[in-house]
Amino acid sequence: MTRTLEKGLLRIDLSSRNFEFEPMPQELIRKYLGGRGINSKLLFDITFEGIDPLAPENPLIVGAGLLTGSAIPSTSRFTISAKSPLTGCLGDANSGGFFGPEMKFARINHIIIQGKAENPVYVFVRDGDLEIKNARALWGKTIPEADAAIRKELGTDEVQILLIGPAGENLSNIGSVMNNLSRAAARSGMAAVMGSKYLKAIVVKGNGGTFVRDKDKTFSLLREIRESLFADPWFHMHSTVGTTGLTENYNGLGVMPIRNFQEGYIKDIDTISAEKFLKHFAVKRKSCFNCMIHCSHYYSVGSECNEEGLEYESIAALGPRCGNFDFKNILRANAICNRLGLDTIGAGDAIGFLMECYQRGLITKKQADGLDLSWGNGETIIRLLYKLALREGIGDLLADGALKASKQIGPEAESLAMHVKGQAVIAGDPRGLKAWGLGYAVSSRGADHLRALPVAEYSSTPEIAKKLWGTEAAADRFATAGKGKLVRWCEDVRVLSDALGICRFMTRTTFLFPEQLAKLIPFVSKFEFSSQELAKIGERINNIERLFNVREGFSRKDDTLPERFLSEPLPDGPSKGSVVNLDPMLDEYYEARGWSLENGYPTEKKLRDLGLEKEMQCLKIYKTNKNPSNG
Repeated sequence: MTRTLEKGLLRIDLSSRNFEFEPMPQELIRKYLGGRGINSKLLFDITFEGIDPLAPENPLIVGAGLLTGSAIPSTSRFTISAKSPLTGCLGDANSGGFFGPEMKFARINHIIIQGKAENPVYVFVRDGDLEIKNARALWGKTIPEADAAIRKELGTDEVQILLIGPAGENLSNIGSVMNNLSRAAARSGMAAVMGSKYLKAIVVKGNGGTFVRDKDKTFSLLREIRESLFADPWFHMHSTVGTTGLTENYNGLGVMPIRNFQEGYIKDIDTISAEKFLKHFAVKRKSCFNCMIHCSHYYSVGSECNEEGLEYESIAALGPRCGNFDFKNILRANAICNRLGLDTIGAGDAIGFLMECYQRGLITKKQADGLDLSWGNGETIIRLLYKLALREGIGDLLADGALKASKQIGPEAESLAMHVKGQAVIAGDPRGLKAWGLGYAVSSRGADHLRALPVAEYSSTPEIAKKLWGTEAAADRFATAGKGKLVRWCEDVRVLSDALGICRFMTRTTFLFPEQLAKLIPFVSKFEFSSQELAKIGERINNIERLFNVREGFSRKDDTLPERFLSEPLPDGPSKGSVVNLDPMLDEYYEARGWSLENGYPTEKKLRDLGLEKEMQCLKIYKTNKNPSNG
């Protein structure tokens, strides 16, 4: 089945095998930019209250950023969105590599996939033509096996492939959608949504070019970008060791997630340090599309393991979180997750949770298929990863994440699940990073650090904090004052990266402000925005995501953290004795957002200011509450 497409929006119904193109509405771009922004708006419009995340009607939306594939460096990013089967709220996952740019070269900005195929299929989009191809022979194959088989069938290596492995096929909520073999869109259970549709892969091939308004001015801008990045110390760390360098940083702050967050600091971190990785395992640096940073590495652990893409989160999740400090074992476990299509954060969290349950006598060795669940048992970690992906034995209990597993083990186990709204907390203990803790609590996709990424909490000066967020305390990682304003500000600027398709490493501390981002847009797109317009777009996207979650029944009661972070002081290290005092930060955050202090709902006044009256009227709460402006 083929049909000529124009650049814009592609809708595919796998049940009927029909597809159609719609021109991308210019007003949609002006209000939401692209990527995560347009994805979230489309998701709100297409879905309805209580939709089953694994039902055919739940859309899987793949969206490239407005600048993805452009001449601007680090514009490789794309977002996959759906209602999350892991959390029940808005779900999305972001990735780099080369798939997003290839979408744009194939004249596709966003793909909406609904329905369910009768048998496994993959979709092939090639310069305006689309085919839905049989994938029965691919079902059950690992990521490298399926990737190679698709390329062989199509007779070319010049395609970009987005696909799931056994974890997604088996509807694991901690599965990961992969591209370029090791680039993961790993959070929120997007792989399970893809698997529920019998969709093994999306393959794209395009020959389109990129838009440049003025070549000379664009080259001048690129030189300016290069100089700005070279002046940023964080650029030099990321371009040398990638995020593996955060291992020493986070341990130095005392916020390492050791043994399921029972501890936050270890004296000898050298066994899993960035220096050891570079000296003994790293082979060659690698980058995503058009990126100056080259943060990734190929690595080798003997002849049995050659892989690419190690991140701090994977080190911490498969290592210290499970009491494991054997670097070779961590590297092998990371490679297995990539091949099976598993989220390293979710998988490490589930295993660490299970090990603490064993430590506390809540589960026996017999119940765990005879595995030794002692802290740091690397062989058990490897075996559990396969069980997780295949839903075998104890793996079936863990495949949907620690929270759902805890509910089956018993009430005592629920306090050991380190999650927000069902999503695993990342490898940064909020007891030593208060703004991060607030960010986890209010994130629209459950526990997440990238929604806010409030690095200013420990990298900014008191003077800057006073100017931007009203108090010098915002730059003190142990203080609560100013953190609500800081997180709100960070969320609104961070979402612009996702909507534009720019990597966080470029916008983390360098191109952070709306006025800087506004300068990048007109040279390589047909749009222009003022810094004020961009700031409002960021706020609008965060509010439409909040409305999605409000419609699904989420409110202030769900914006919380595991009890361990609220009441158990860290026992040792630079953050010793600290806990999270969440409520004052929540109050300040809601006030800064213009949301109700009582329930966390956006007020009518705020929604009208953002042009979201129509969306507001779709929600029952705004029809029944006579005075939502006051909660």
